[in-house]
Amino acid sequence: MKTRTAILFPHSYLPEFARDRILSSFGSIIVCRPWYMESVVVTEKNDDRITIVRPPEGLKPPEDLKKILSEYRLWMSQNQGYTPTPSGVGEDATWEIRHALRQTGKEVREPVKELALKWHLVLHLERELEESRTSADEMLLRVKAERSPLAEAIEEANSSHGLFDDLPLSSSQLSIGERHLSPVLGAWFGLFGRSLPEDGSLVTIAPDVLSYAAELFGTGLPEPSREDGKSSFRTIHLPRVSVDTRMEKDSVRAGFSGRTLMLVDCG
Repeated sequence: MKTRTAILFPHSYLPEFARDRILSSFGSIIVCRPWYMESVVVTEKNDDRITIVRPPEGLKPPEDLKKILSEYRLWMSQNQGYTPTPSGVGEDATWEIRHALRQTGKEVREPVKELALKWHLVLHLERELEESRTSADEMLLRVKAERSPLAEAIEEANSSHGLFDDLPLSSSQLSIGERHLSPVLGAWFGLFGRSLPEDGSLVTIAPDVLSYAAELFGTGLPEPSREDGKSSFRTIHLPRVSVDTRMEKDSVRAGFSGRTLMLVDCG
């Protein structure tokens, strides 16, 4: 398996713990990253085993995407309460995007451009959530590893039980959440579905992604498999769907079609 390529899915953020687990079994990793999203992990840039793939130029959103994101968050908080991903689909989602664009004095007229902008909004917002969850857990792990400066003040200097030991981590694996899973997967396949190598395996660190695919195709959830000295994976070989299923109509099903999907155990 070490000569094969892992396609990180649907994450655009590669935590160090996940990178190490994946590279223990794969020779390289492809990270699909939307336009105007940069890495905060320095090691990605210095590791020739990691390749960053961007969407096609034809799906590139306006250069002021960050401003549009800010306007979108503001509008959502004022109208429906903040939600991390655009929850509407079809005409409702298009109206929301156009509303956000009008705040910047711009208007997107081409349907493909409208979809591309929606997909970028979804993945940028999901990236923010993943980073915040991971950063919170990393900070808590550092606090637990260090002796609390309050220990002596509360007469626990000789205690083997740390002040923060009982605080739980959110999870060793990322969770996207059922409500947001469909738009996130649709956005990812919409931007990158046609740019993926045929022999690459989709590798996720979110258990709900594997469950979603298993339910979509009616396969059972597999047991984890482990090679000596390597990470544990749950693997689903998804069937190829009918050629009548087009990417434009069902990007998630068409994107999964004929693919191998693997969940890496990062615990």
